[in-house]
Amino acid sequence: MDDVLLGDLAAEHRVLDDLMAPLPSDLWAKPSPSPGWTLAHQIHHLDVSEGAALLALTGHSDQVFGLTGRWPDRPLPNDPTELLDNWRHSRAASLEAMATLDAKTTVIWGDGPMTCRSFATARLMETWAHGLDCFTTVGLEPVDTDRLRHVAHIGYRALPYAFRSQSVTPPAPLSELRLELTSPSGQTWSYGDDLAPQSITGSASHWCRVATRRMPAEDSDLMANGPLAQAVLTIARAYLADGAST
Repeated sequence: MDDVLLGDLAAEHRVLDDLMAPLPSDLWAKPSPSPGWTLAHQIHHLDVSEGAALLALTGHSDQVFGLTGRWPDRPLPNDPTELLDNWRHSRAASLEAMATLDAKTTVIWGDGPMTCRSFATARLMETWAHGLDCFTTVGLEPVDTDRLRHVAHIGYRALPYAFRSQSVTPPAPLSELRLELTSPSGQTWSYGDDLAPQSITGSASHWCRVATRRMPAEDSDLMANGPLAQAVLTIARAYLADGAST
């Protein structure tokens, strides 16, 4: 498996863990940006999803979605320490499982099979996106890093799914779109054909937030050139839309 990717995933875990560990217990009950979810629900969701991820990584995807199409759940602990420990154990187990697999190993998940590399990228995206919710809840700004390249990439790669899941027909082939993003460190990240006639330009930080539905496109610095580019900013979704969504 890709050691750099797994290292970046572990780093995202640590960032969120470092935020949550010192918080007083009463703050865990504070409402988060997700309707009906407290700060505790955010970490509980990550814990449960890592448990589901471990099942998928070990060949038991049939136990993940089952007949309901939703992850197996378990009660939300009242004790934040227990909740945080649960997440630490579940994420360590799924990371360990990913480390034993080849990057191209097929993992059955949600909308269809994906490689282990793509699956690890999706886990990083989910951790980062829920981390944003947690930072917002406690009134702090996260520090964006170039680890966002993983989130930016999956946001671009998921565009066919985003259109399909929302029953929207792209106004032009997706091959006509190019993304040109500025990374947190000032690098340029490009996705798509350099000669594509339509484009989205702006910061990778804002693209990642739009693609994970943490920022409305109209509030971002992203500029869309062409009807396809404008449609993409409306439908971009880097995660599943069912019970396994982020």
